[in-house]
Amino acid sequence: MDLVQASDAIRLSGLTAHQLREWCGRRAVVAPDVPAAGRGRHALFSWQTILSLRVLNELHDRFGIEIIVWRPAIGHCQKIFRQSSFPALWGTSIVFPSTNDAVLVRASEKLELGAHVALPLDPHLRALALDKAAPPELQLPLFAAIEVRR
Repeated sequence: MDLVQASDAIRLSGLTAHQLREWCGRRAVVAPDVPAAGRGRHALFSWQTILSLRVLNELHDRFGIEIIVWRPAIGHCQKIFRQSSFPALWGTSIVFPSTNDAVLVRASEKLELGAHVALPLDPHLRALALDKAAPPELQLPLFAAIEVRR
């Protein structure tokens, strides 16, 4: 898995440096893939963690949520993203039936969850895929390897 440092994570997630430090450090709402360890050893982030940060940022900006309350749901969100490939997430939404849970739903699936918050992932995936400044190390694991034979 290829990881990026905070400077790339800030740009890709749409967060400020202060928000990234707060959300991934002090408040520990989203866990970095490799935590910072003293001077000179920066936290590292995968595309799945950056996608989770983008989702949390949208919840915060659009609905004014208190981020600390959403820690369990974002933890589920990160777990779902780690178990999915980048192409498999297109056409899906992340659905939050509560602040403690998250579910991945295809656009064609009918929901029987009652009240919930649903965020389509395509705009976030598009931003990650089209980011011209994204290092190739981050883009390569977005797509499955193909075996070539003669």
